[in-house]
Amino acid sequence: MAKKLSGSQNQPLKIQVITDTHYYSRKVGTSGKAYEKAESKSQIVIKDSDLVIKAGFDLLCQDDSTDIVLLSGDTTHNGELDSHAEFIEMLRDLKKRGKRVYVITATHDFRDGGVTDGYVGDEAVKVPAVEDRHDLWDMYYEFGPNEAISTHKESMSYVVQLAPGYRLFALNDDTNYKPEGEHGSGFSDDCMQWILEQLKDAQEQDQYVIAMTHHPMIAPSPFYAIIGKGDMQRNHETTRETFADAGLHCMLTGHTHVHNISSIVTKKGNVFYDIACGAMIGCPPVMRTITFDPAHAKIDVDTTVIKEVPGLDTGGKPFDEYMKGFFFGMISEVIWAMGNDIDRLAEMTPAFSIPGEKVKKLAWIIKPIGKFLNKLTFKKIWKICKKESGLTKADIADIADHKVVDFILELVQNLYCGDSPYGPETREYKLTCACLNVIDSFLNTIHFSIGKILKGAASVRSLVEPLLWNPGFCDAKDTLPLYPTYESAQEAPKREEKEFNDPVKKSKKGPLILLILILAVILLLAVVVGILALVVWAIVAIVGAVTASLPLLL
Repeated sequence: MAKKLSGSQNQPLKIQVITDTHYYSRKVGTSGKAYEKAESKSQIVIKDSDLVIKAGFDLLCQDDSTDIVLLSGDTTHNGELDSHAEFIEMLRDLKKRGKRVYVITATHDFRDGGVTDGYVGDEAVKVPAVEDRHDLWDMYYEFGPNEAISTHKESMSYVVQLAPGYRLFALNDDTNYKPEGEHGSGFSDDCMQWILEQLKDAQEQDQYVIAMTHHPMIAPSPFYAIIGKGDMQRNHETTRETFADAGLHCMLTGHTHVHNISSIVTKKGNVFYDIACGAMIGCPPVMRTITFDPAHAKIDVDTTVIKEVPGLDTGGKPFDEYMKGFFFGMISEVIWAMGNDIDRLAEMTPAFSIPGEKVKKLAWIIKPIGKFLNKLTFKKIWKICKKESGLTKADIADIADHKVVDFILELVQNLYCGDSPYGPETREYKLTCACLNVIDSFLNTIHFSIGKILKGAASVRSLVEPLLWNPGFCDAKDTLPLYPTYESAQEAPKREEKEFNDPVKKSKKGPLILLILILAVILLLAVVVGILALVVWAIVAIVGAVTASLPLLL
């Protein structure tokens, strides 16, 4: 029998959510060659983070419809003591302005060895940082732990009675994973037991649970699930099933800097939402306002964008547009480096959660792809797959000369900003998916699974298509339905699936491409053999000439 939705008699509760503030103290250094090199590899604002965060906090305070602010980790740039001290003062000021602030810390808030990089002149130097992550509990004690009705000190997690009928589960998943000695994210067995006990207690008291953690529990896209697997919460697939089946419906997350809403349905038919928020100092520079309304079985999610940052020179652009340019420029350099400078690419990709070592290992395939992409246009794509796309030359006339590289940049940007606009009715969708169908057809012809290179990938199209459009919940603003907790899939109602009519035809060009490649290889071999034959002939001729001339010399 399904369990009722807890808090079904509650009044709606609105909260504000921020994450990944990455505050950076100017005392750590803001100029010189070493700093500039570090900044060039960053996808976030560093030295002006104080200005951006202040602007964000001002926006929070302009909304007097709620006094609750949640911050789900990475409060500082890299755990610098100066950064923590200054940011804590900003949080205290936020409380003085009428907000109740609840914080968990995360990966960037401490450093093994107790030091991190600072900058003096043109040199990088070591500056003091928090070494023992448990020191953060005391440092941020006044922002949540001091109100806790239950704590799990080892993980630095806590439960707060947030409002009548609502409890906050602030779940710190950082460096909290068994076996001992591993520094991955996740929840230990002991911590999981505590969470489930607290969840049971909340349900017995008819309390609706609002939960936050740092690392994502659902990947924002299949592409990210592969390239950013190390940034996902350990055991996330198992943990989210456990949570959902135990009656925890939603998790607020950060870490990826991706603005996204994702959901899964467990084997028992229970829905679990991961509501991820972008970083205030990144792209997009956003915060969320979320209203929990179990009485009407829904969660209303909205987004606030930081558009003005007093004191920051954005060249006359709104701050969010400025950050797109900042981000766009970095991605542009990444794609240029794909075809021209693998070492530079390996330096930059960790900012996008892609290890540099993986880039170097795949250099043999990345470099030719990069060179090809930098010369590719939509017209060239259309010539390859016009039959599959169903588009005529006239259909693409105004975008024919557009560079595919620029389109790829936009797709990556949309991965972070959310809600990519290229649905099945658009030319961009048809061209891209048609081209991907051709690639998949070739790979199927040679019986090569893309999963051998990118574990978990079913096809090239399945990886890229979610970057084109969002068939699920709107990432910026949507209403998420809540359901009772079901004991088995038989109890759960069948959810209506949206019918999808694929506008793109499957490709049969795989064998043709293989034949062309074989002929090209044969032709290349013929050319090589011909050149070798000419070389041998030349050598024989020279030897013959020399031999013939020897009697004359004697």
